[in-house]
Amino acid sequence: MSFDSLSKGENVLFVAPATVDQSTFIKVKSSAQQQVGIEGQTAFEVFDRVAEAPLNKSSFNVIYSNLFPPSVSIHTSSIFSRYLNTLTAGGRLVLEEVVLLVDLANTVCPITRRSSDLQSLLKLAGFVDVTVKDVTPVNDATLAAYFSLWGTTRIEQGVSRLSGKFGIAHIEAKKPTYEIGQKISLNFGKNKNNNKRAVWANVSTDDLEDEDALLDESDKVKPSKESLTRPDDCELTDGKRKACKNCTCGRAEEEEGSMEQQDNVVSLDLMDDFEDEVVEVDPTPKKTGGCGSCALGDAFRCSTCPYLGMPAFNTGEKIALGGMFAQDDIEF
Repeated sequence: MSFDSLSKGENVLFVAPATVDQSTFIKVKSSAQQQVGIEGQTAFEVFDRVAEAPLNKSSFNVIYSNLFPPSVSIHTSSIFSRYLNTLTAGGRLVLEEVVLLVDLANTVCPITRRSSDLQSLLKLAGFVDVTVKDVTPVNDATLAAYFSLWGTTRIEQGVSRLSGKFGIAHIEAKKPTYEIGQKISLNFGKNKNNNKRAVWANVSTDDLEDEDALLDESDKVKPSKESLTRPDDCELTDGKRKACKNCTCGRAEEEEGSMEQQDNVVSLDLMDDFEDEVVEVDPTPKKTGGCGSCALGDAFRCSTCPYLGMPAFNTGEKIALGGMFAQDDIEF
């Protein structure tokens, strides 16, 4: 681990899992303290607690995360957000994480990301100048240490199956040169000559995206009138266009909807030809259910009986309703 890029007076934060070797960490911390001098500061935080740790805003110039092997810790969006808040404007983040070198088929593994996925996650968190410096393949000895950290008992079987499929990604990123929520006052009213160009010249545009770079040549071509007109390739018959066999302009759907509306129109004149008719119904079963007890009543009928809900009757007799059903509803 090299600290040549550290300057005098910088504050450095080391983030590592609780399993880090203490002697190795003390040696690294001492080397970093010599680089930053007495004006600088070095601190340590456990990886699993960094998202909730009491870290002050914009208090560190550099953060080294997960650089003490072996480690299977995985950076999350909340950790990256905390790093961005803790770094000063223009501060640097240096991290390492185990990533996949190839896609794993039919294998359940805690490692699911490639270095490009980690790079995208950093950009979404707000970091700039995100660069994958190196991806070093993991050797079998380190892979066996990973399986031990995961609590796997079949270490030899896991190493033989996943050998050469993991790598350690070394990534560096920066916080933008402005603070989150930073304000810049534009004094348009106080400028006597109303020289707005001079006012905007004081605003840094290093971190702004070039709008023209987002367009290619096809985006700059002006559309023609023909390209904006709906194609109409239907045949002209009797002065009217009708949908062709392979209609794509929507005329076939319009004609189909028009026909459905015509089918739903009913002529009321046809109802005048009907007269009231009295139809006498013979309750004799035209077909008998599987149990053969249709005439005995619902208590003896099967669930598929065609006479469910009707009173019991004798075959050939007409149904007569008695009791209150034989009386008129209205009395005079």
